[in-house]
Amino acid sequence: MKYSTLLFAVTATALVAPEQVTILDEQQPAVSDVIQAWWDSTLSRSTKLFTSLEKRITDSIRSFDASSYGFDSDDHPHPPRRGHGGHHRGDKTKTIYELIKSNQYTTQFASLLDNDDFSEIKKLLDSTEHNKTLFVPTDKAFERIPHHGDKPPPKEFVLALLKYHISPGLHTAHDLITSHTLPSNLSLDTLGSHPQRLRISTGLLFTIRVNIISKIVYSNIEAKNGIIHAIDHVLVPPPSQEKIISLLPTTFSTFSLGLEKTELSVPDHKGGTLFAPTNSAWRRLGPRANAFLFSPRGLKYLKALLKYHFVVDQTLYSDAFYGEKKDEQGVEGGKYWHVDLATLLDDKAIAVDVKRWRGWVTIVLNGFTKVIFQDGIASDGVVQVIGKILIPPHEHHGGHGAEDDDKDIDVEDLKARLERYVEKGNEAGDL
Repeated sequence: MKYSTLLFAVTATALVAPEQVTILDEQQPAVSDVIQAWWDSTLSRSTKLFTSLEKRITDSIRSFDASSYGFDSDDHPHPPRRGHGGHHRGDKTKTIYELIKSNQYTTQFASLLDNDDFSEIKKLLDSTEHNKTLFVPTDKAFERIPHHGDKPPPKEFVLALLKYHISPGLHTAHDLITSHTLPSNLSLDTLGSHPQRLRISTGLLFTIRVNIISKIVYSNIEAKNGIIHAIDHVLVPPPSQEKIISLLPTTFSTFSLGLEKTELSVPDHKGGTLFAPTNSAWRRLGPRANAFLFSPRGLKYLKALLKYHFVVDQTLYSDAFYGEKKDEQGVEGGKYWHVDLATLLDDKAIAVDVKRWRGWVTIVLNGFTKVIFQDGIASDGVVQVIGKILIPPHEHHGGHGAEDDDKDIDVEDLKARLERYVEKGNEAGDL
């Protein structure tokens, strides 16, 4: 059934199809492609959203002593209080759908559920077979979606968006302040059909945000089949890792320039982990090393260096792992967890140690390098932000080098550590 007039009377000005996506009844595009096109179109029309996003990420990176534990820049420096999260008024005789339908502040979300094209979501939120948590956007939240025109969005996009607001199981406000990511009901082929995750962060006065921007404005609304949290921004499924990097030039412009100059091509993958160095991380290398790497002679070394930051088909979040195997403890719930992740650099591995204490998590690479901003959710994996460049160790070193061995590194030392991985021939440096 086609969309009803009622459905888009309230949402057509916000949720609309990107112009570069052609919708054909005979052959629908992949959901991940439709989501990607939405982000591409949004970038060309609105910068306010991304300016706000980058500011929060930049602030977190500047205070990485807190954010390395999974908290944002305005976070409380102490573990969350166990008494947080008193329940607001709900109605445990009604389902999540019934509560949304009867609430005067969630009429737009309810109108989407009432459309026949999304009956599966309505049934899910009305079913009492399993508990679930709904992050429901208020009517005000829909007004904040960047405008794209007057063309209705494809069904696949809206269906993915609705699924992305639902998480299996019960997650109260108290649970959220000790969480880092949560699985959603959305699964994409670009993530190996694993659940797309939601990033949870806690700030001053225990303000809880979902995917960095969206704030929970009313929590713990109890229903017969789960719990509801009202949010002030619609949760749009995330773009790819590459798109995230391009959206945040203040943080990643040097990294983006390196990818562009080397024309590094990441193979098709089902999920993956990108350890993305900040602009400050590149500056740590010193002016001579940077001048060499970004010169025609150094590009083949730069390409090898960049490959060491990409892991494909294994997605490591701070509290979950989509990969080939786990140890007995596992990353979910274990106090300590170790894994070696093979990179694009001839399968050269990065040693990853995940340490947990209550709601705090640290991720350390190769013994010294901390992840300074965790869990940048992407459609094809996760972006873990680092403040140091990862450099393969010398062949004769048994370990991974010293803590500051990247700082103002000597060019000849850098070349020696990358030489064996450099592609021979057809490189700018060989011309």
